Amino acid sequence: MRRLKLSKKVKIELASAIAMMIVLSLLTILYSSRPQSDYGFDVYRTRESGKSSALEGVPDIQQTINENIQGELRSGLFETVIRSLRDLTSYYDGRMPYLSMQYENDLWHGNANCKIPTENVTDFTIDVRQLISDNGKVTHISITVTEEETNQTSQAEAPMSTVTIALNEVAEGGSVIPSQIGAAISWLVIPLLWVTEGLLIIVPLSFVCLGIVMLFDRGIIPVWKKQFKNRNLSKPAIK
Repeated sequence: MRRLKLSKKVKIELASAIAMMIVLSLLTILYSSRPQSDYGFDVYRTRESGKSSALEGVPDIQQTINENIQGELRSGLFETVIRSLRDLTSYYDGRMPYLSMQYENDLWHGNANCKIPTENVTDFTIDVRQLISDNGKVTHISITVTEEETNQTSQAEAPMSTVTIALNEVAEGGSVIPSQIGAAISWLVIPLLWVTEGLLIIVPLSFVCLGIVMLFDRGIIPVWKKQFKNRNLSKPAIK
């Protein structure tokens, strides 16, 4: 079987297309990894615009987010989740002013209120959801965003959002194996989704980059060189 030999020009075009694809992919990743707003609301922009608007006599607007997270935990994991929840609250510069726990029929249940800086509440919510999912399942999440005017004469303070978390231990029955199967399926499905999304993006992007490189290399650049050469030939010789 004869091997397909590529000319030097084709190799250069392929290398240029690959380099362009990598650069575009990196730019896309960097753009998508920028700090985004909390649930579609740009807290940073609101705070900055509030500072500038205060100078113009417009009331300063401050956003707060109230969340309600409910989850069910496997038996014996309530204490572990509460300790991890305290650590997460401290990690995101928050505090836990209220915690209620009850122990009945060999099972724990309780509620906690966490005060989290609004600019950190999105990451905090993601980590809390993952924490509960690792030890049970999340049954409900509700989010409310409110805006209020702040006193311009008082010193501006970082807005704090309230996250209410309700946790209940559930006695484990005959559903241990299905839950393990569900966890295994989720671990398999997520990488497959990443691979599929990568192929859906990389393959078309590769052809687009190759087309752009070939357009410049075989179309625009030769025409430009030809026009430049004709222009030089049309100039009268200097005696």
